[in-house]
Amino acid sequence: MLIYLCAIEGQDEKQKFEIIYEEYKNLMFYVANRILEDTQDSEDIVHQAFLKIIEIIDQIEEVKCPQTRSLVVTIVKRKAIDLYRARRRHGSLSLDDDNLCCGIAAETEYVDERMMIAQAIAALPVRYRDLLMLKYDNGYSNREIAQLLDMTEENVKKTIQRAKAKLRSVLQEMGENDEDHR
Repeated sequence: MLIYLCAIEGQDEKQKFEIIYEEYKNLMFYVANRILEDTQDSEDIVHQAFLKIIEIIDQIEEVKCPQTRSLVVTIVKRKAIDLYRARRRHGSLSLDDDNLCCGIAAETEYVDERMMIAQAIAALPVRYRDLLMLKYDNGYSNREIAQLLDMTEENVKKTIQRAKAKLRSVLQEMGENDEDHR
């Protein structure tokens, strides 16, 4: 953390960054690792994200709030996705023991499954998609989502149930269409 603090000029910004670092470092690693599934790459992405946060530290007003949490998660997620896409473009695979034991077919099936889920989520109405992303991708509770979107907590719960049901039906349709093309 000292390296980061050396890059920050003002004392207020240093204190703000220390709080952000302690509050969100584990969450940032978790988000990166879920996307990349590689410890070293995830640590690198968290480092890059902290460097980006240093660039915009003066724009962050409240440190422990849903908006800052979402900002931090978004920065990490985008950096991790960029690395993930770069790896796919260049066809590089990590050579740790887990990957050496798995076959290429299993990796391809996993990527295909994730792509189908991403396409199904993209096909959902915007309201459903946003709620699912806030809940499962950003980790917000129903109460936090209700506060962010000016909804009742019960309405959030019901809308998420409907979104999951719609997602199931979209995935089933996609699976049936996929079988028709074989």
